[in-house]
Amino acid sequence: MRALHQALRRHPLRDAPFANRAFLGLWVSQAITQTSANVVNYSLLILAQRLTNSSTQVGLIILSFSLPAVLFSTLAGVLVDRWDKRVVMVASNAVRGIAVLTYVFAQGVEDMPWVYMASFIFATATQFFAPAEGSVIPRLVGRKQLIAANSLYNLTNMAAQFLGFTVIGWLLVRTLGLTRLFIVVSGIYICAAALIGLLRIPLMRTAPKQGSALNHMWDDLVEGWSYIAARRSLLATIVHLAIANSTYLLLGTLAPAFILLVLKVRAEDLGVLLVPAGLSTLAGAVSVSRLARPENRHKMIHGGLVGVGVAVMGLAGLSPLTRLGEWITSGPVPLSIITLMAVILSVAFGYSAAFIAIPAQTLMQESSTDEIRGRVLSTFFTVSNAAAFVAILLAGSLADRLGVVQTMAISGSVILAVGLLSQYRYSRRGYTSGRSRESLLH
Repeated sequence: MRALHQALRRHPLRDAPFANRAFLGLWVSQAITQTSANVVNYSLLILAQRLTNSSTQVGLIILSFSLPAVLFSTLAGVLVDRWDKRVVMVASNAVRGIAVLTYVFAQGVEDMPWVYMASFIFATATQFFAPAEGSVIPRLVGRKQLIAANSLYNLTNMAAQFLGFTVIGWLLVRTLGLTRLFIVVSGIYICAAALIGLLRIPLMRTAPKQGSALNHMWDDLVEGWSYIAARRSLLATIVHLAIANSTYLLLGTLAPAFILLVLKVRAEDLGVLLVPAGLSTLAGAVSVSRLARPENRHKMIHGGLVGVGVAVMGLAGLSPLTRLGEWITSGPVPLSIITLMAVILSVAFGYSAAFIAIPAQTLMQESSTDEIRGRVLSTFFTVSNAAAFVAILLAGSLADRLGVVQTMAISGSVILAVGLLSQYRYSRRGYTSGRSRESLLH
């Protein structure tokens, strides 16, 4: 770690946030653990299928990972605002390491209840780690480097999700096997806990509160919600990002059927759309870090929403466009042309998505104080995950009733309308910028 830090200090980009040793350590820990979490998710799907040969059991695994985000995100934020953030992150990684190790003992279908419980515990510990980490970053890097730090973190998150759940997970399962993989990942989490424990993370300037956290939990929850409701800019940012995240999951639900019906390829070849979207999102994250300014962050979010909406509507429009082409030419349209158009629209989708996620995350951090930032971030996680559940349920229902293409067209129209309406309202009223009275980071 010291050698890496010294190398970065000699690098021309030594003023970037990763030249900060504490930030570098936290970033390395985040990159490794985020990738490991996605490897675990991939491995558990295989474990459930092997032990049970049941799609229902596989669905329960997904539910065990998803439900804690809805149930505990807000409560975790209340507690994180009261506790030492470094201790929270160390404990979270340690708990996750122990939970992963217990998967080694799952040998048959009778062990699946414990697998579900361990997965639930793993995901619950993650709900404490995320707001603690998000609260610490502004203190480590300061206002000037916050957008660059968030770009780096979002870039890492996207890469971890893409690589961990696909290439890395697949390779590790094939080379190590599930048992040795779980042992290795458990050790990674324990090492990450030790690494964070050694970092010099400044104490947060929080006002002392009387009584235990549990006795005042409701008051703290109400305070966090009231804080968000009183700040139009912050509330709008949370809503925009929650809508965007829901759209991503909705499209993920519809994409396998879409490529089968429109692109005429197997559902297993979903990478035709996912790989271009993932790579362009990484490119978008780099662009955001270079273009973002305190005065243009809301405009970037609105523009990102418009871009995502147009891309989704464009994907939905490929089906009628194909039929129109067949009518004009009196012959089939080459699938290579349709696929190329889908890839271009997928690239536009991923690039636009970065212009929503990174500025929104930065605005949420800037628009909250040390005392309440954990609750603001955890409230977002709760709203976002609850909206995602609704989106996934609606996606299947609407697709069965109306069709996949029609459902995509509706969702794209909604996102486009939200982006245009938000920009119109912003131009008429003008939300406060990162340098306004709502930006309480000091």
